Amino acid sequence: MGVLSSGPASLAGFLLLAATASGSAGGRSEPAPAEAASKILARECYSCHNQVKRSGSLSLHTYRTLMKGGNKGPALVPGRSDESRMIQMVEGLLEPIMPEDGFLAEPDIEVLRAWVDAGAPPWEGDLGRMRLERLPDIRPAETVRPEVASLAFHPGGTMVAAGSYREVRLLRPGGEVQARLTGLAETVRSVVFSPDGSQLASGAGMPSRFGEVKIWDPAARELVRGWEGHTDCIYSVAFSPDGSVLATASYDRLIKLWEVKTGREIRTISGHVDAVYSLAFNPAGDRLASASADRTVKVWDVASGRQLGTPLSGSTAELFTMAFYPGGRRIAAAGTDKMIRIWDLGADGGTLAASVFSHDGPVIDLSLTPDGNTLISAGADGRVKFWDALSLEERKALEAQPDTVLALAVSPSGETLAVGRYDGIVVFEPIP
Repeated sequence: MGVLSSGPASLAGFLLLAATASGSAGGRSEPAPAEAASKILARECYSCHNQVKRSGSLSLHTYRTLMKGGNKGPALVPGRSDESRMIQMVEGLLEPIMPEDGFLAEPDIEVLRAWVDAGAPPWEGDLGRMRLERLPDIRPAETVRPEVASLAFHPGGTMVAAGSYREVRLLRPGGEVQARLTGLAETVRSVVFSPDGSQLASGAGMPSRFGEVKIWDPAARELVRGWEGHTDCIYSVAFSPDGSVLATASYDRLIKLWEVKTGREIRTISGHVDAVYSLAFNPAGDRLASASADRTVKVWDVASGRQLGTPLSGSTAELFTMAFYPGGRRIAAAGTDKMIRIWDLGADGGTLAASVFSHDGPVIDLSLTPDGNTLISAGADGRVKFWDALSLEERKALEAQPDTVLALAVSPSGETLAVGRYDGIVVFEPIP
C-alpha cells in the first residue's frame, strides 16, 4: 500500500467532504463522514475491538468508548488525521498494522482520514448493531428444524417451552405445538416459567453485541416487556422463588439481577473470570449459585451480591450446568471433564460429597426431580442417564439419541422428562 498524504486532508478526503455537502451529480448525497467511517469500523475493526475482546483495551462499541482510547492513549486526534494512531496503523506507518488480517483498501483509509480531519464527528448508535443489521438473511432452501437449546415445564404441567433459533415453541406435554413466540435475537439459550406460571422469561442475544431478555404471558401468547442487558449472549435465566427478581448469566462473565415488573437492573454481580453458563436460586431465594467456564461454582448473597465462602472447585474444565437440590443445602454441577460432582454447602463454602465419571463426552445439562431423589444428566455422547441423587449410583440409561441432547426439563409431577435435541425434536420419556 502506498503512503498517503500527511497533510490536513488528502484530495480524496476533501472531495468526499465536498460531495457530502453538495450531493453528487446524480442528485444523491454521499454518506456523512461519521456514517461512512462507522460502516468501515464496524466491518473491518469491530471483531477485535468490541466490548468483550477489547484488543489493546480499545473498544469501538460506541463513539464514546472509542474516544476513551486504549493502552496507548487516544486512538485519534479530531481534526488531525496525520497525528492519529488509528490512521497511522491502518496506513502501515505504525505497528502493529491494522487490521490484523490485512490492509485496508485505500478508499476506506481516505474515508477515515476525511472523517478525522472533519473533526471526527460522532456516529449514532453502536457498531455491533450496525454490523448485525448488514448481515445477509440467508435462508435454507429446504425447511429445517432449529436446535432445541433450552426447555422448561410450566408449573402446572400444562405446557413445555422450547427455546430455539429466534423463537420459543409452546408445546403440549407429548410434543404438539400450541404456539410460537417470535421476534427473538439469535438462539434462545434459556427459558424459565415464573413460580406461579403466569410469566415466561427467555434469554438470548448476539455474540459480542448484547444480551436479550423477554418476558411473555404464556397464556395470552403475548410479549409483556423486553430489554437488553449484558454485552454478550445470555446463557441462563432464573426466577427468584417469589417471582419478583430475574437473574441472568452471560458469556460476558457477569450476572445481573432485574426487577421483573419493570425490567430495572437491580445489581450486577462480578467475580467469575470466564463465561457464566448456569444459574439457580435456592428455595429460600436468599442465595444464587452460578456455574462458569472458569471451572468453579460460586454462591452469592442475593441481597448484597457478595460471594459467600470459597468457590466450589475441583473441576478440570468448563462447567456448563448446575442444579440446587430442593433443600438448598446441596449443589450438583458438571461440564467438559465428564464428571458429575456434588457438594454439601456450609457457611464457608462446600464439601465434595460425591463424584462420578458419567458420560463419554461433556455433560451438557443436569436436572433434578422435584423430590430431589433422582438426578438426570445429558451428555454429548447422546446418552441420557438417571442417577441416585445422593450416591450418584446409576439407575438407568436411555438408548443413545439420534442427535446431541442440548436440554432437559422435568415435569412438576416428577414423572416425565422432556429431552431437547440438536435436530429440533423434543421427546418425552418416563422417569424411572
